[in-house]
Amino acid sequence: MSVKIHFLLEDLLVEAPAGTPLQRIADAAGADITFGCRTGSCGTCRVRIAEGLDHCGEPGSEERDFLKGLDAPRDQRLACQVVITGDVDIEYLGL
Repeated sequence: MSVKIHFLLEDLLVEAPAGTPLQRIADAAGADITFGCRTGSCGTCRVRIAEGLDHCGEPGSEERDFLKGLDAPRDQRLACQVVITGDVDIEYLGL
């Protein structure tokens, strides 16, 4: 099954197989998301899931703890950690 990912700031729409990590999708599409550590500990790849939050895998403990430390709302995730399972709209925030 294919899913659609819309990178809002660039108005870039791409398709990828369901279950693909957002980092891999963004890299392949050339989306303008900065990845620092790629392990979920620096926050440079923080995004807002504008639509389709239910189509994102649950955050792991490290991502959850990092975002909690920022007091980030539920719709914010780390692009290096989130797995996309359905159509989503993504807004890049960074740190």
